[in-house]
Amino acid sequence: MLEPLHKFDEVHVEENCENLSGFHENGLFFGCTFKDLRGLTLKDCDLNHAKFLTDDVREALGFTLTISCLSFNNAEYSPLLFDLLCLLMYKTKGNDEKREKLLDIVGRDRAEKLLHILKRLE
Repeated sequence: MLEPLHKFDEVHVEENCENLSGFHENGLFFGCTFKDLRGLTLKDCDLNHAKFLTDDVREALGFTLTISCLSFNNAEYSPLLFDLLCLLMYKTKGNDEKREKLLDIVGRDRAEKLLHILKRLE
């Protein structure tokens, strides 16, 4: 029998992880569904084909995700999470022209509302 190319510390396949919380490192979450991400940390996890259905900013607070190819390959992020990721990039310095274009991607009215909500929640 062939050995797997990568050994995961935990394996979840097509599970409902909508209320998963806590710290998870080196986990496989293939095809899993997430919603309430408060207090969830996914460090070096493989999220291939995972779906993030989060539609409330409060459910995204405190979510920590390692930024790597494993976090994004074939993963589906809700419109809200996609917009929040864009706005996090917008809040950085430099790349002014590119950051300004992110507002057009999110939509300037929606970006203004989301940034206001984030400011209130900080």
